[in-house]
Amino acid sequence: MAVYIRIRLLAAPFSLINYAILGYVLGRGEGVLGLMLQLVLNGINIALCILLGLELGWGVAGVAWATVTGEFVAMLLGLAIIGRRFWAAPRLPRHRILDLSAFLRMMSLNRDIMIRSFSLLTAFALFTRQGAQFGTVALAANAVLMNFFLIAGYFLDGFATAAEQLAGRAVGARAAMQFRQAVRLTLFWGLGLAATATLVLLLGGTDLVALITTSQDVRAVADIYLPWAAFTALSGVLAFQMDGVFIGATWSRDMRNM
Repeated sequence: MAVYIRIRLLAAPFSLINYAILGYVLGRGEGVLGLMLQLVLNGINIALCILLGLELGWGVAGVAWATVTGEFVAMLLGLAIIGRRFWAAPRLPRHRILDLSAFLRMMSLNRDIMIRSFSLLTAFALFTRQGAQFGTVALAANAVLMNFFLIAGYFLDGFATAAEQLAGRAVGARAAMQFRQAVRLTLFWGLGLAATATLVLLLGGTDLVALITTSQDVRAVADIYLPWAAFTALSGVLAFQMDGVFIGATWSRDMRNM
């Protein structure tokens, strides 16, 4: 594990730059380009994990180097695409690049989002800690059920990203009608997806639990609390969607306080 961590730390700068690139791309509404960059990153990662970790026998170190390489190549590709655009774009005046007030507004927005993110991580950590108090079986069952919430969350986060883009454009254009339409549209489809996910888990959740774990004890406990896990997607859809709306509109302080 120590070897893996030491190698993976080399990718920290690449990961941060990739987050910035992905934010720029998604903020411009170029979801296809963002998907392409992520496919490149993860495709290289998967291919090199198999080659280095299994075929060449590098083990954990090979898996770590595969991730570092994937992050590095995706960063180079993203920088090349963005750099080409900026090179062809008109040059901004120096006073706009060094605008202190704009920089402080951006840092304020980042601060509020970081507080939000740390609050979420704290909630998940406390949930895991409380589950551990009930023993290893309950902890394992919680982990199984949490996977369902995380998978549904990935899909709902897509609508949150769409809400960011649409709401941000509407607020920037001062178009109240477009803003309301963006909120209604993303909420409608988010609710539809969440309801579908809830129905799938209620009807087939037991079989999905059996695919994830072979422990009969864990399956039994997970099946008891499966309905609660099934409804987390439906109960959380508004949180995901409003998160996207508030970030897109740069209402980060209100989002943080909620």
